[in-house]
Amino acid sequence: MRVTLNENILLWAAAVLQPASAADVRSFIASIYPEISLLPNIGEIENIFSTWREEGYLQRVHGKSRLYSATYKTNLKLSVKLRRSRDKSRLFLLKSTRAANVNVSGVREQDSVGDSPSTEGSIILQEGAWPIKPAAAPRVPRTTGRFYWPRISKQLSIEVGPSFSSPDTFFNYYSFPSIKTIHEASHKPASEKDLSITDISLAIGISPRLITSFIHAPENHYRQFKIGKRGGGERVINSPRTFLKVVQYWILDYLLHSLPCHPNCHSYQKGKSILSNSLPHVGQKYLANIDISNYFPSINEKMVFSLLRDNNFGEQLSKAVARIVTLENGLPQGAPTSPIISNAFLCNFDEIMTQRALSFNLVYTRYADDMTISGENKENIISLIKNLSANLKDMGLSINEKKTRIASQGGQQKVTGIVVNEVSQPPRTYRRNIRSMFHHAERNPELFADNIKVLKGYISYLQSFPNMQGKKEIFRYKNVCKTIEKNFVQQSH
Repeated sequence: MRVTLNENILLWAAAVLQPASAADVRSFIASIYPEISLLPNIGEIENIFSTWREEGYLQRVHGKSRLYSATYKTNLKLSVKLRRSRDKSRLFLLKSTRAANVNVSGVREQDSVGDSPSTEGSIILQEGAWPIKPAAAPRVPRTTGRFYWPRISKQLSIEVGPSFSSPDTFFNYYSFPSIKTIHEASHKPASEKDLSITDISLAIGISPRLITSFIHAPENHYRQFKIGKRGGGERVINSPRTFLKVVQYWILDYLLHSLPCHPNCHSYQKGKSILSNSLPHVGQKYLANIDISNYFPSINEKMVFSLLRDNNFGEQLSKAVARIVTLENGLPQGAPTSPIISNAFLCNFDEIMTQRALSFNLVYTRYADDMTISGENKENIISLIKNLSANLKDMGLSINEKKTRIASQGGQQKVTGIVVNEVSQPPRTYRRNIRSMFHHAERNPELFADNIKVLKGYISYLQSFPNMQGKKEIFRYKNVCKTIEKNFVQQSH
């Protein structure tokens, strides 16, 4: 049966795809509703969009590309069923889009809530700007810079005509190019350099009520499970469900990217690892391991709010973000926003410890909740640990006294699981287990056909240590993988 188009479906589609053009919306509707007859052409849809723009339901966010985003009035025009459908469809599409994000590196310019980078490596368009194709493909993620998500229509590859091969358009707030344009689309905007819950929802492209539900009933949007700790016991993980997780990823990529992180912090950053954290401590006479007790949950909503305010986030935005990223008044272990916030929260602390360590002729590094101090003088290390503990206490944190230890070169010195007595390398028992596994794979290669990636992962890990590169055992492990791939993996496919 053929049916005609309800114009509200056009508005629904524009809100799902935003920022979107008339061509985007027409192609999207044609693909998901093939039963609709007499679908308006692009020009007719553009005329409808122009009318809705005058009535305040859509806002043109880029003139040259004729891209539109929904305003607050769109939520009032759509039925409850369509609004919920928009939220669900958009968040699942954004989930896939985020996986294809583009990293842009460059000098950042201050824009109210955060820093916005230059156009190096991609196309960042402010309102009224012209699309310029990059000289090369978008760059892969770097340690600096920020992520931009492709438009949903680009990710779906549904654009038609000459614009199909045109460069994508990236805005500082995804759906809108600036805070000013967000405020123009809002019914109760925040102050000039701030964003309210409604403003945030407009930028993400979902209903304010959904964000409010994250804040007032967060327990409904997490799933809890436990994993084993390396040293025994269990760790509770609170993983956000899809809708909240997408919103937290948006907050991470579009708002929190400008938060500071100290150079001596090696956790949760591209280009740094447990290995880079261990290298400064190789060959030291004494080495201390200090652990922060109950790390993520101890950083509460008030601490997050103060951190954001100290980094020039507006008051309403700071309050909203602090509530969206916390659970039971603490950072949940499992939320994508927790790592960057925890690193930023300890940034000033890391600087204080680094400078005091230097004054004692010691070395200080941190990986998440694991802090390491090393040097030639044990008494200086003990003094710095006392100082460190006092500073953490002033911040509302504490060290785990049971896990604090000082090791000399006569014993095994470990930094985040890596032995550093003379060279940085995995522990002997770990290397022995890997050797045993490859021996088993060499004798029974058919049993490892489905685990070839795991074997290669171990090889890559071992090769990340400079002293392990070029060793005979590495070449032997590689040959085992080649044999499995040649005789079993290819056959199974």
